[in-house]
Amino acid sequence: MNIQVMGDRQITIPLEIWQRLNLREGDELAFSLEGNELRLRPVKQQRLSQFRGVLPATVPYPGKEAIRQQFAESLAES
Repeated sequence: MNIQVMGDRQITIPLEIWQRLNLREGDELAFSLEGNELRLRPVKQQRLSQFRGVLPATVPYPGKEAIRQQFAESLAES
C-alpha cells in the first residue's frame, strides 16, 4: 500500500490502516527509521489506574496523610 506525501509534509493514513490500528483522533504515532524503511506504530496513552496491582506491594499503604507528612519532612530536611 502506497501513501502519498503532501506538499506540507503531511500524510493521510488510509482508512483500512486507521481501523486496523484502532486509531482515534488525537492519538500519537511513533515513526522509526530502520535502514531505508520507515516504521509507524501507534502510541496509546494509558491511564495510571491501568497499572494498579501490576507490582507487588512490599510495604502496606500508610494513607495519604502519612505520605504528605513524610513529604513535608523531607522538604524540611533539604
